[in-house]
Amino acid sequence: MEHPAFSIARRWTQAPFDAETRAEVQHLFDTQASDEIINRFGSALVFGTAGLRGVMGAGTAMMNRYTIAKAARALADALNAHYPGAAERGVVVGFDCRRHSAHFAEVTAGVLAAAGVKVMCYDRLTPTNLVPAAVRRLGAFAGIMITSSHNPKKYNGFKAFWSNGAQIVAPVDQQVSQCMATLDESAIPCWSLEEAQAKGRLIVLGQEAIDAYVAWTVATATPRQHTDVKVVYTPLGGTGWSICQAAFAKAGFTQVQVVAEEREPGPDFAGLDAPNPEVRETWTRALALATQTGADIVLANDGDADRLGVAVPTPAGDYQILTGNQIGAAMLTYLIQALPPEQVNPKTFAICSVVSSPLTRAICEVFGISFQETLTGFKWMGNAAEARVQRGEHFLFAYEEAFGFTFGDSRDKDGVTAVLLWAEIAAWCKDRGIAVLDFLTEIYARAGVHLEGAAERYYEGHTGQDTMAAILAKLRQTPPTSIAGQAVVKVRDLLQRRVTINGECQPDTALPPQDMLSFTMADGSWIAIRPSGTEPKIKAYVGVVMPPMGQAAVAAALADASGALQALVDAASVMLAA
Repeated sequence: MEHPAFSIARRWTQAPFDAETRAEVQHLFDTQASDEIINRFGSALVFGTAGLRGVMGAGTAMMNRYTIAKAARALADALNAHYPGAAERGVVVGFDCRRHSAHFAEVTAGVLAAAGVKVMCYDRLTPTNLVPAAVRRLGAFAGIMITSSHNPKKYNGFKAFWSNGAQIVAPVDQQVSQCMATLDESAIPCWSLEEAQAKGRLIVLGQEAIDAYVAWTVATATPRQHTDVKVVYTPLGGTGWSICQAAFAKAGFTQVQVVAEEREPGPDFAGLDAPNPEVRETWTRALALATQTGADIVLANDGDADRLGVAVPTPAGDYQILTGNQIGAAMLTYLIQALPPEQVNPKTFAICSVVSSPLTRAICEVFGISFQETLTGFKWMGNAAEARVQRGEHFLFAYEEAFGFTFGDSRDKDGVTAVLLWAEIAAWCKDRGIAVLDFLTEIYARAGVHLEGAAERYYEGHTGQDTMAAILAKLRQTPPTSIAGQAVVKVRDLLQRRVTINGECQPDTALPPQDMLSFTMADGSWIAIRPSGTEPKIKAYVGVVMPPMGQAAVAAALADASGALQALVDAASVMLAA
């Protein structure tokens, strides 16, 4: 029997699909690319983690103008059906430099306008952060950013924000998904931008909106106003430089050099496989420039500038790329120490994701502020922060190990405010006569040495999700009793919402269900395993924990932790194999 994907694909070879789409799908039939047809048409992109994300191309499981139109119309239908007044408050739309992003933004704006929703659309490519910032500043009801963030260049996405500036969560995502299921992607009305503007449904956001964001960024991210520092910055061929350049200048940072080859935004991301500062290979040019100029700090945004990587000088004369957890620990400690003394109390709180370092909790305990753990993803952290602020508490900082950080009035990760704050941290350390690594040593001495790493494995194609589910099911059914020579003393199952400690099982309802398992060993080390929400991969997060100690002992402890960490990474890699 023929797979149902083939009949769906044949429909895409006919009108009303456009000529380019028809030719692309017909080529699959002409070359008898059966597996590719099933991969592209055997399923549909589901509105889930912050919206849609996938490889660009023709097909129901791909990112293209038709899946974009379907998502935009579904959002409009959900707003019109469930949220009175939402259409009048409107939706902010932005786009980055990825291939087709500008066109996808036009489709999004045109579909929303045709469905009766006011649209506020940026007139130029921008970092993602400008969309949720504008939602909050302008009182919009939602926001859409066309981006795939740090993913490889073949990807694109449709990222959705709610009226509070955080990524959407239930029930909104289910409402949009239900609306999508009823739509025919080939028959969705879409106005041109000219028609939308003429009919009063489109407002263009230009330099005034950019200037407002830059002013807010500088006011938010420079609490101590230390600026004497040499900075090397790279946007990795993404959208970050224009905004960061303006922010650096307004904040008073005058010694900033940008990596010339990676300065201009473009869909090729300066020849990089992916504009992702988590990947060591993306740092080659930035570190070379830093070495040449003697930079005090090296800062790298991802493709849409909502994430930040940091590299700092070492005593050996080279540069160390910090982990996301180290970046977050330093930012949190700095922000706490910059607070007025009366705000350092349990009504001030910080948040990190369940797979990020337990060092965050330890720092909060050292200083006496509150800590909250959430599921992975800023949609959880941003909404948790907003809920507590509405109760009168003071939000200080949130982060996840994947180079995402936010603070102040933001409810989603913001790599531009993070850039400015880290420039100030480096200048503050320089003014104190210490290195950034010395600042981290001070943190480890007070809160304990914590060192983290990761392992991952990709499972692509239409069978990938099933393979990843089977790996987790096997670990859930038969959890390991020891890992890297250490006995497993605690197994936490977030999907089944239970925790087993020394063989005794009990409910664990602190977090919503998510397909994730974590294992804690007798020495405090840990592994957490979950499928990615944005890429076809399964990932293990691993960590080593040591108690507080004198500063003189930190270097030796870090060396010991590094060896233990590698053993954990190796063990995790085996656990991820099908």
